[in-house]
Amino acid sequence: MKILAELQRRNVIRMAGLYLVGAWLVTQVAGTILPMFGAPDWLARSVVILLAIGFVPALVISWIFELTPEGLKRDADVPIAESIAPQTAQKMNRLLLMVSMLAIGYFAFDKFALAPKRDAALVVQTTQQVTQQSIAEKSKVNPNSIAVLPFVNMSGDAKNEYFSDGISEEILNVLARTPALQVAARTSSFSFKDSKQEVLEIARELKVRMMLEGSVRKQGDRVRITAQLIDASSGFHVWSQTYDRELKDIFAIQDEIAKAIGDELKVRVGGAGAGGTSVSGTKNLEAHDNYLRGLALWQVRRDDELWAAKEAFERAIAVDPNYAQPWGGLAMLYAVLPDYTVRINNAGAYSLGQQAALRALVLDPTLAEPYAALGSIERNLWHLDTAAALLKRAVELRPSFASGHQWLGTLLMLTGDLGQSIESLQRAASLDPRSVVIANNLAAVLMIAGRNADAIKACKPSLEYAPDSMLCVPPIGLAHLLDGRRDLARSYYERWAANWGVGTDRQVAELFAALEGRGDRRAFATQLSAWPSRSELDPNSGNLFSSFDTPALLVLLDERELAIQYLSQPDAVSYMIWGMLLPVHDPIRCDPGFRAVLKKHSITDARAAKLCQGKP
Repeated sequence: MKILAELQRRNVIRMAGLYLVGAWLVTQVAGTILPMFGAPDWLARSVVILLAIGFVPALVISWIFELTPEGLKRDADVPIAESIAPQTAQKMNRLLLMVSMLAIGYFAFDKFALAPKRDAALVVQTTQQVTQQSIAEKSKVNPNSIAVLPFVNMSGDAKNEYFSDGISEEILNVLARTPALQVAARTSSFSFKDSKQEVLEIARELKVRMMLEGSVRKQGDRVRITAQLIDASSGFHVWSQTYDRELKDIFAIQDEIAKAIGDELKVRVGGAGAGGTSVSGTKNLEAHDNYLRGLALWQVRRDDELWAAKEAFERAIAVDPNYAQPWGGLAMLYAVLPDYTVRINNAGAYSLGQQAALRALVLDPTLAEPYAALGSIERNLWHLDTAAALLKRAVELRPSFASGHQWLGTLLMLTGDLGQSIESLQRAASLDPRSVVIANNLAAVLMIAGRNADAIKACKPSLEYAPDSMLCVPPIGLAHLLDGRRDLARSYYERWAANWGVGTDRQVAELFAALEGRGDRRAFATQLSAWPSRSELDPNSGNLFSSFDTPALLVLLDERELAIQYLSQPDAVSYMIWGMLLPVHDPIRCDPGFRAVLKKHSITDARAAKLCQGKP
């Protein structure tokens, strides 16, 4: 109590109050005034720091010294009878009251006058930042990019679903022929069918500016089609139209809609004619219907659906043998069929694919699909120069042809141009961001480039938007395994095995037991190397691992001779050769047997050129 009384007598407490209130007022005023004159931020901070530093010295001075008529004197030297501390206290009280009133007044002025203006300025600044960010994001989107969403079937009959999809498909195909347009591929745009996402959200995911949506109502021999074009950069509808036609005019409607969209985008839509010229190549509705059915089934890329697609294309051809599109569809089907089924061998499929493609080109030499199919087949037959010319022609005819860019990318990988290969596959992925097949191929090439983390990143989104597809599960598992993350790799291989069944879960368990030294490594490797190529396509084989994975697993098991023997089998498939380019094969890369396989297929291996220099 004695020290408190002494603090009051010497006016230390009053000094503390006066200093704190005054310092707060100075800080607030400085924070308002200094920015108006463009003062740097450090100046305002310096004022606060100096005031904080001065607080303790002010209290010390107030304790030690007393203000007298003769000036400052040490408190100990001033007799109590001569002290004017009580008068000084009254002056300090009045000064504290005055400073407090100023502080309260400034607080009110700041809250009700300055704060609203400051908040408004902040809103403007934030809006400008958001706008700038939005502009930056939009600048990444091609202004002439478009996605065609599947038109809604309003006919009340589920059997007409393929018809409404087909209208969208045909319009998409017309637009995709235009060099000035970037058109999102069917796989991606149709993945949003029945989606509850807003159109603008879908546009952001597909990275396109324009969105075409619509509906189809088919009744008897008449059809009503409503189409509207939305500019996702502004959210506004820029064009809409309703067409009431007889079904015999359906091809004219497709042309008409495609041309109207092209006019809105200020580009000429290639292939869109006038006066009802059909873009489909037929005026036979039955043929057209079967072609659309085949196309929808081909997109699924599963064994049964691909054979059903073949039947649909053949029915379309039977009705109208001069209809070029189903011949092109048949060629595309045979080009991929051996990758999904063991019901036909490579040679048989490729021969039939070549015949279909040539027939399509005789009927319509401007179709991109037969060129792409021929290019893919020639690539798999190791005629790489011919394949390159054909695939380049396909993407010239249809610049937004995602499959064309995809197959060109895998071809460039085989020629040793990994940079261009990745660029072409990334182009395909941008055109078809929801294609699991393209993601799978891109991941494979990234792993060949030694970019395992990027390979995982390329494939992982598909596990969300296509959880039933296993195409991206094996590459992610292998990428983790190549990076030495066995636990992560095992989780993906187990997911793959659970989907495939037929005892493949035991095969995965045996693999990891062998890799971790808990199982018979040699026995498992011998069994693995004995599986014939394409056995993983047979659902009853019990083998999970493809020709792409198997040689890499054999090297990881340190069974190099078995890996060489496996790679030297005469019926090597394309995926096996792809797998040979993985960096994991460096321990056997300079082996004469390994190099002989690459030489046989005219494959350029950039890693071998560096590692094996000077070796026979």
